[in-house]
Formats: sequence, C-alpha cells, structure tokens
Amino acid sequence: MTKRTTKITTALSLALVVFVGLNSFAATPVVQFNGAGSTGMFNLAALAAYSTTSCGTNIWTQKSGASGVDSRNTQIPVQTANIWIVWATNSQGAVTTICSYLAVDSVIGNLLLFAQPTATLSIPSTAIGTAGNDLIPTLTDVPLTQAAYNAINNQPFNAAPSDIRAEDAVFAMNRTLAPWSNDPHCTGLGYTGNGLIGAPILSSQSSKQVTPVAFAISGTDPFNGTPIPAWSSLAVGAYPIVVFVNTQTGSDFASASFTNVDRFVLSDVLNGTLTRTRDIANVAGLPSNGMHVFLREPTSGTYNTTEFDIPGSVEVGSCQELNVNPATENPLNITYASGGSRERVVGTGEMVSTVGKTANGIGYAFWSTGNFANVLTTAKYLSVDGVDPLNYSWYQSKGAFPNCVAPCPGLVPFVNILNGSYPAWTILRVQCYSPCPTGVTKLVAAAQTHASKVPDLVPIKSMQVFRSHFDRPEELAPASNGNPGEPAESGGDEGGAVFTKNADADFLSDTGLQFVNIKQ
Repeated sequence: MTKRTTKITTALSLALVVFVGLNSFAATPVVQFNGAGSTGMFNLAALAAYSTTSCGTNIWTQKSGASGVDSRNTQIPVQTANIWIVWATNSQGAVTTICSYLAVDSVIGNLLLFAQPTATLSIPSTAIGTAGNDLIPTLTDVPLTQAAYNAINNQPFNAAPSDIRAEDAVFAMNRTLAPWSNDPHCTGLGYTGNGLIGAPILSSQSSKQVTPVAFAISGTDPFNGTPIPAWSSLAVGAYPIVVFVNTQTGSDFASASFTNVDRFVLSDVLNGTLTRTRDIANVAGLPSNGMHVFLREPTSGTYNTTEFDIPGSVEVGSCQELNVNPATENPLNITYASGGSRERVVGTGEMVSTVGKTANGIGYAFWSTGNFANVLTTAKYLSVDGVDPLNYSWYQSKGAFPNCVAPCPGLVPFVNILNGSYPAWTILRVQCYSPCPTGVTKLVAAAQTHASKVPDLVPIKSMQVFRSHFDRPEELAPASNGNPGEPAESGGDEGGAVFTKNADADFLSDTGLQFVNIKQ
C-alpha cells in the first residue's frame, strides 16, 4: 500500500509540474489601459504606450476598426472609430500586457465609461491577422494576432480621455437630447429621438453619424437605476482649438489678407450670420465670395470647447446651432445667397480633410501634429483676436502648421496657452473610476513626459493658469478649481474665465474663497 501510494503521489507530482510548466508559457494578459475618447490624445497616448510604459512594443491600428458597445438597451447603436492596440509578449509569444484606445471623441468616450454596465470594446474577428493602417507617425504596425485579439476584445473600458470635464460632457449630451429651442443660446438642440436614445447626428460629407445617448456621472444610470461609481479625473495637459482655412489655388483664404479673425466675427461666422470670406478680413476691396463653414457634431469635445469659449461665451452670447432645426437640417447643410454654406462634419479627421479640400473653407480642430499633418500645403491657421495659438506671433509662421517626425522638442512654444491669453483652449483629462487603475495612471504620466518630445500639448505641471470652475446641475458637488489648498476639482470649466493659480491662492488666503462660477 505504501509503495502504491508513493507511485501515485509521484505521478501526480510529475503531472502538476508538467501542467504548471505548460501554463507558464500562457501568461494571463493584463489590460493596462482600455480607453475611449478624445481624438486629440490618440497619437500622444500611443507613443507613450509604446515607448515608456509596460503596454508593449507591438502596435496595430485601424481606421474605423473597432466599436464601443453600450449594452444598456438593444436600440443603442455601436460607436465605431479608429483604434490602436499596443501589446507585449513573453519569450513564448504569449500576450502579457495590452493597451488600447478607441478615438470616439470626448462626450462619447465619457458615455461609454459611465454607462452602467460600462461599455465594452468590440473588434470584428475579421481583423485577426490583418495588417494595420500605420496611423501613428514613426510607429510601424504589425498584424493583429489572435492572442492580442482575445486579450482585449469585449473588455470594459477603464478610461475616458476627454477634452472636457465629465460634468461638461454630460451637460453637452443633455443639451443635445433636449427638445429644440430656437433661442439665441441654443439651450435645446433637438436631437431627441425617443428621449434616452437620440436621433443620429449626420455628416453632410459622408455616411458618418453619431447617436446621442443619455448617461449620468452621479446618482443612478438613467436606463436602469444602477448607482454610478465614484470617479476621478487626471489632468494631462493644455492645448488649443485651432481655426484654419483652405489655401488652395482659387481660395480667397490663400491671400495674405487673411491672417486673423476676431472672436465676435468668428462667432457670427459659426452661427451663420456672416457668410462671405471678406467678412473676416480688415482689408478694403476684397471680393464678395461665399465661404464654406464646417461645424463639428454637438457631442464632440472640440465642438463644446469652441462653443463655450467663443460663440457661447458670456461676452458673445450666441451659439453654433443658431436656426438649425434637426427636423429639417440633419445633416446640417444650409446654403446662402452669397454662395456660402454652413455644413456638418463628424470627427476630427473629416473636419481637417474637408477644409483641406474645399476652396473658401473654414473650420476648427484641436491642435496636434498628427491632426494637421495631411493639410500642410492646403491649409493655414489663423490667429484669434490677434493671438497666435501655437507660436509667439502669427507673423513668425504666416499660418504654416508646425510639422515634425517625433522627437521634436521645442517645436511649438505654446506661449499664449501658458499665459492664458488665447481665447480657446482646454485641459485634456482622463476620467476613470476611483481609484484609477495603475495602468491608466502610468499611461497619463508617460504621456506628460512624452509631450516634451511630441509638441501636442503643454504638460499640466507647466500650466500656471486655469479656467474658473462652475456649478453644474449634472454633478452634486459644488464647484472647486482643485488648486493647492482647495477641495478636489469639481464642476464644469469650459468657457470659464482664466486666472493665474497665484491669484486663486492669494484670494483663498485672503477670503477663504475660490475664483469659481466666473465665465469669460
């Protein structure tokens, strides 16, 4: 009996060794970062993931290559967008760590994170083994492996990179879903649908569309009453909205007469009041030709930053959707007697490419070297109120976009973002559930470090100005700027007045109060 037991024990021990040995080759993949959100951080985050974090050194990218799936209701359409995936493997070829980023834009990214249950990433199985699209400059794609696909497909999102705070994102969604109200401030945009699921917002340039869907950042989910978990917001850095125009032969904007646009004039361009190219130039004798104005979709962080920093500011008091009724103008495609038009595009890529190929076209987009790399010879940017968003002075560059193949430290000085004088800029943040996953915090830190080599934004540590935060009914916590000595950041800040951190600290010391609820 003893001998038989010994033999059985020995056999079991050997089997266990073999089992453990075999499974040591198949490491359990760790999802470090699975983000959905702003197109503005897409390139920088990929470079950070590839170069300075534990995500890996294999990358696969694809245009419209994956979707975010919100399972709260079967009528909610998937949100399809560009994607990158970065992963690492061990010596046996098994995936050990993996990161991904779905560039759906800011408000939709917040929706996918805060939906209860949290939305998941969906990649078509036909993508397995396919070559990537090399969407990230300086990085070369490899085919998407079965192992990488298995590791990230159907995983819930754990981060929402966002041009605007979550409070502003849910406000934007509620405004979009609200019944149409043709008032000067466009308080309701009219894409109501059935209430919680809105009508798709259509592009006038393509089959692209985006569907607004209700979500909450506090209390309970509007679809099912599930409590919303506590969340945090990690600041990455600041970057500007860039107003740019077409410069192809035959475009009025190719002329040196067009260098700057006043924000009040720009507001009237965006809301359809002014429709001719010469309306933005302070030069006599220019021809009276129609201009083609392109607006982003209202669920875009780019749109909302532009909206509340320029036409929707307290100073101007207008809006981009003036006289736009979705019942008759979806897609937005209004033509004017001047020959000009006001039209809708969906996504940063479509905005940039459309302005770049449309004579007398004007639009706006968040700055990044990647965003404008394809229109270096067909477009230029303008200063706003005489203030350059990228350089010390517009006349240094004549509106030419800075361009480089990273690393290119110091290429863009962002002096007028650092001093807060440019009127349209924001802080890019990453929303995540508390406590933020380690992989998310690592990638945010790496992106800030990498910004010294990729001039897409000003790292948050360099910013000594901020926008006044203000109360939002979508969030129960009172507004706080979150500067040293103050409660954690809360409230909206798009369109907030700009102050120095020193001023806020002194005001707090003198009065016990913050510079909150002040808008520009």
